[in-house]
Amino acid sequence: MRTFKIILCNLNIIFAGVFITFQILDLYNPTMNFMGNSLIIILLFTFCLLSILNASLLLVRNHKIVNTYKKTNNTKFK
Repeated sequence: MRTFKIILCNLNIIFAGVFITFQILDLYNPTMNFMGNSLIIILLFTFCLLSILNASLLLVRNHKIVNTYKKTNNTKFK
């Protein structure tokens, strides 16, 4: 599971870099239509799904950390 999380984070960084590059290229040369390409739309959808999955895993991890802290210290955690 740890390897999956590392791969997920790296894929998000790679996709973000790709989309920033495509956006810059599209600004300088709008006739190439980088952001309107069907492949880019599929990649953008994949990026969105990976980001949602990454955020969900982070929320679950943080919830487990808070619960562990509560159990070990017997205090209320804000």
